[in-house]
Amino acid sequence: MQVMPWFATTFSTLLSRYMAKKLHHGLLLTGPKGIGKYQLALGLSNALLCRQPSINGPCEQCQSCHLRQAGNHPDFHVLESEKQLGVEKIREGIGKLSGTAQMGGNKVLLIPRADTMTEAAANALLKTLEEPTNNTFLLLITDSINKIMPTILSRCERQILSLPSVSDSLNYLNAKGVEDASEALLAAYGYAPLRLEEALSGEEDFSYRNFSDGMQALLAGDANLQVQTLANKWQDNAPQIALWCQQMAHDEYIKRQQAVDFKRYEACVDAVRTLQHAGVNKSMVLFGLLKQFQR
Repeated sequence: MQVMPWFATTFSTLLSRYMAKKLHHGLLLTGPKGIGKYQLALGLSNALLCRQPSINGPCEQCQSCHLRQAGNHPDFHVLESEKQLGVEKIREGIGKLSGTAQMGGNKVLLIPRADTMTEAAANALLKTLEEPTNNTFLLLITDSINKIMPTILSRCERQILSLPSVSDSLNYLNAKGVEDASEALLAAYGYAPLRLEEALSGEEDFSYRNFSDGMQALLAGDANLQVQTLANKWQDNAPQIALWCQQMAHDEYIKRQQAVDFKRYEACVDAVRTLQHAGVNKSMVLFGLLKQFQR
């Protein structure tokens, strides 16, 4: 798994600091979803485990690299959970860091979704962040830094990662053979190229194409049944639908400067806010929103 080209400079800078013994032991990589934070963390982990790294990454030749390539490096640990990351899982990871590195080098603990840690789990991690064992690095990743406990934030060095440029994103997608990639489609996925790549690869159940086709059908008809059908069909993706509707209304208002488009935009903002609450009837919220788009 390669570090994304737009993070090449960040990657080299972090490794330069590591080789100068100036890299913080606790790094928090934060930024929008779908920009390659995990790939950067994994590339950094690989280099930290390597016995002969350079600013370009691991050597891929030493015994440590060979073990990592085989997927069984004894000093590399990833903590993941389908939902919340609990205290037992964290304690298990910390336990693996407590001893001497089996390969005689560094130990690396990677937490891909640090924002899913429970409060107890975060508290359990604090001591290790405050007093890490020798040659230990903790790499945390999050799309939602506001969900990370302040005590964790204060003990990590934050690497705030931005969206790549449109040209970098489109060049990457074209090189990967992604068909139909365009700036407009990229915008639908928050300008995050990996989100668009995943959607167009068919790995997502619902895509912008599904939304666009449904909205075109809605705009062409006037039956309430169609609105309710769409609302029911799309309720599992309601937050994303509301955001796409908001983007559509915004673009139309910029283009036409019509009051109806601004009214739709305001309805979308309200829907996005409402859908953040647990237990809300998503189908009902979508029904009210989609009615705004009937002509």
